[in-house]
Amino acid sequence: MDEKSLSKSILSTLCYFDIFDYPLTLLEIWQWLLADGQAWSLVNLSQVQTEIENNPALSQKIKFQNGFYFLAGREEIINIRLSRYAISSHKNQLAIRGVKILRFLPFIKFIGLGNNAGNNNLKLDSDIDLFIITTKNCLFTARFLITLFLGIRRLRRHGQKITDRLCLSFYVSEDNLDFSQIKINDSDIYLIYWLANLFPLYDRGGYQRFSLANNWLKEYLPNNLIKQGSRFRQLSDSQWSKLSFKLGEIILGGWLGGLVEKFLKSIQLFKMSKNKKSLAQANDSRVIISSTMLKFHENDRRLLYQDQFKNKLAELL
Repeated sequence: MDEKSLSKSILSTLCYFDIFDYPLTLLEIWQWLLADGQAWSLVNLSQVQTEIENNPALSQKIKFQNGFYFLAGREEIINIRLSRYAISSHKNQLAIRGVKILRFLPFIKFIGLGNNAGNNNLKLDSDIDLFIITTKNCLFTARFLITLFLGIRRLRRHGQKITDRLCLSFYVSEDNLDFSQIKINDSDIYLIYWLANLFPLYDRGGYQRFSLANNWLKEYLPNNLIKQGSRFRQLSDSQWSKLSFKLGEIILGGWLGGLVEKFLKSIQLFKMSKNKKSLAQANDSRVIISSTMLKFHENDRRLLYQDQFKNKLAELL
C-alpha cells in the first residue's frame, strides 16, 4: 500500500470515531483501519505507527496524548472517553443483571451489547442496547418471553423510562444473519462499525455463526478482530439455567411450539401495525418487521453519521 492511501485510511478511521468523541489507541487504529481497496494484507501495526510518526502532513492533523490518538484540537475527548468508560461499567452490570434472567429462557442463541454500549462509550442518560439472535422459527416466542421477564424486573426500556434500561429494539433469527442486506448503501459506515463493535455478552453458539455470515466485513475492516469477553463483562450458563432453557425448548418445541409462535406472532404483528409512526413500510432498513428480523430503529441516524463523516474527512483532506 502506498503512503497516500494508508494516510487517508488512518485519517478516515480517526474521523469516524471523532464523531462519537472517541480517541483511539494505536492498536484500535490498526484494528479498525478503514479499507481503501488496497493490498491490506501488507499493512501491519508497525506500518501504521511509522506512517503516523513520520508523515509530516499526517502529524499535523493527528495528535497523541496519554496513550490515545485524536484529531488536532480535540484533546478534550480523552477525558470524555475515560469518563464514559466509568459510566459504562455501571451500565454493563445492569445488562448482566438482565441477562442473568434471560439465560433461563429458551430459544436465545446470542445476546450482544450494540451501538455505543459495545465499546463502553455510554453517557449518563443512555439506555443499554441489546442485540438478540433467536432460534429459527421462534423469534416471536423469544421476544415475548424476553419482554415479559425484563418487564417484571423493571429493566426494560419503555415510554419515558430510558436511562439505565435495556433497549430491546433489535432481534434476528439464526437463519437470517447476513447483514449486508440491510446496508443503507454500499458504504454504510455506521453498520460496518456497529458490527465491529458488537460485544458478545452471552452466547449459546450464535456469535460464531453471526461472524461467519458477516465475513464481508473484512472488505471494509480487514484487520478487525473478533471481540472476546472477560469474566467481568460476559455471562455463561449455570447448571440451573442450562436445565431451564433446555426444558423450555422441549415444552415449547415441536407442534405445540409452532402453534405458540404463530399465535404470538399474530398478536405482536397486530400491535406493531397500530403504530402509525412506524417506518416499516418505508423503502429502507430503519425499521424491519418480518418473520426473521425485528428492527425498531425509527430514529436511525446512519445517514446523518455518514454525512458527518464525509464532511469531516473532506475538510482534513
